[in-house]
Amino acid sequence: MILTNTKPITYQQHQFHIELRELLQKLFLKPIPNRIIDVITQFLIHHPLPITDFPRLEGTYSRTILHRHSNGYEAMAARWSKGAVSSIHGHPPFVFYYVIEGKLKIDNFRQTSDGLQRSDSLLLNNGQGFHAFGEPGRFDNSIHQVYADEETLSFHISSDDALKGQVFSSLEERNR
Repeated sequence: MILTNTKPITYQQHQFHIELRELLQKLFLKPIPNRIIDVITQFLIHHPLPITDFPRLEGTYSRTILHRHSNGYEAMAARWSKGAVSSIHGHPPFVFYYVIEGKLKIDNFRQTSDGLQRSDSLLLNNGQGFHAFGEPGRFDNSIHQVYADEETLSFHISSDDALKGQVFSSLEERNR
């Protein structure tokens, strides 16, 4: 793990850490995705998380799990270095992304008989987000690839461990 020259404080030292964990615990207890989106968006507008509270990894992104519930729901923050690119990946049935600071480009894909096809792209700036609903029990929902156009902090909620999401080979590898 490569960290910047300055040591970030951990999120557990952040002044809103306990309030956010209690809110997530309550929301995840009986999860209603649209309510989660509305409540968390309002929380983040009124209590923005500083990007410097999260570790920076050069050329990629770091993941900080903020809360996991026994039913699988989880919340995490991702700090993206400028130019970082994720794999092409899917998600559990519910996923929510929110950009706290920075800018992300998201290329969305759909599965076809010929493999993955890019369907559209989104640009998310400060205070913007997106969500997707997929089929229960599947981890190939909302297939996308994320690009950090600048140093970015994003907030993510998913209905299960996001690392269970299916990872796809890149389009370049597929076309070789």
